[in-house]
Amino acid sequence: MRKRLLLVGGGHAHLFVLEALRLQRDVWRERLEVTLLSRDLMTPYSGMLPGLVAGHYRSSECHVDLRPLASSAGIDLVQASVERIDLQRNVAIAQGREWRFDLVSLDIGSTPPLALVPGAAEHALGIKPIDAFLQQWQALEQGSAALQRPIHMVVVGGGAGGVEIALAMAHRLRTRRALVKLSLVTRTALLPAYPRRAARLAAHHLEAAGVALLTGSAVRSVTAGQLHFENGSTASFDRLVWATGAAAQPWLAQAGVATIKGGFVQINQHLQSVSHPQLFAAGDIAGNPEQPRPKAGVFAVRQGPVLAQNLLRQALGDALIAYRPQRDYLSLLTTGAHHAIACWHGLVWQGDWVWRWKDRIDRRFMRRFALPLQPADPLPGPD
Repeated sequence: MRKRLLLVGGGHAHLFVLEALRLQRDVWRERLEVTLLSRDLMTPYSGMLPGLVAGHYRSSECHVDLRPLASSAGIDLVQASVERIDLQRNVAIAQGREWRFDLVSLDIGSTPPLALVPGAAEHALGIKPIDAFLQQWQALEQGSAALQRPIHMVVVGGGAGGVEIALAMAHRLRTRRALVKLSLVTRTALLPAYPRRAARLAAHHLEAAGVALLTGSAVRSVTAGQLHFENGSTASFDRLVWATGAAAQPWLAQAGVATIKGGFVQINQHLQSVSHPQLFAAGDIAGNPEQPRPKAGVFAVRQGPVLAQNLLRQALGDALIAYRPQRDYLSLLTTGAHHAIACWHGLVWQGDWVWRWKDRIDRRFMRRFALPLQPADPLPGPD
């Protein structure tokens, strides 16, 4: 009897799993039955989100179509949003239906921690899920052309995501500065995890784009049209975008799986749950306290080939291989126009050439999973 492998989510790491299943179909097809459950059939590539908001890309250039990937790999693809996983019975529940599994892998990303600030969930637009954000952003952008009075749009979050989104919005709305005032609010200094030179450059670009910057201002609560700060002050807004931190989907806490701070699945060096060996996880939804790394798409991409091999190895009874995250990574921050800031091992550069560099990297990633499917890089072997 064939074992059942269930993939939950169409994130970056699972794209490499689909690729491996396609390339190694002869190895597993007699011994495995594979199903992918994904909320979206067109999965967004987060690295190109700021460029899409800024107007540099079309939506089709930033989304991977899961249908041909699943078809070429010979697996079942079901559009469904998982609501619960029962690890005692080994079933996933979505839209009133159950999917049984022997082995399950999660690559479902994260969500902004709106629940931590009273009123944020009711009054703010989170930048994730990305497609929900894009749908509402498109409506906001189109509606701004018919404004009868000026409005104030506030982005909360001074990390890379908040900075890039604020600058992308400012670029897209650059001809409507008289009607749309933009502000960026952060509880700490700007880009606290980056070199200070990168933060200074980002602040300069925000100022040049007409984005007001308010640092050291922690939001205590949100009411209709009002931000309430911990120091007692307030600020009004017409539109509010939330780009702070990351949190796990609430249903994970009910699964009884071991988690780390934020509710993320605690995994070992094999990307396997430390409490439930039938569960693997990658990308933002997972974390290894022995290998702490920021929530960045580059790690999901690097985890992908290792996750693919370990899922097959676990299903077929072979020894697992280790994932060893890089100590540092190249971070490329777009600044609205065809311009970007690069950070690597404490070094910082900026220029139009950095944007072109990032554009080539992103387009190469997208080509890998577009039709006609490209030959893949070699898959990782044992240690």
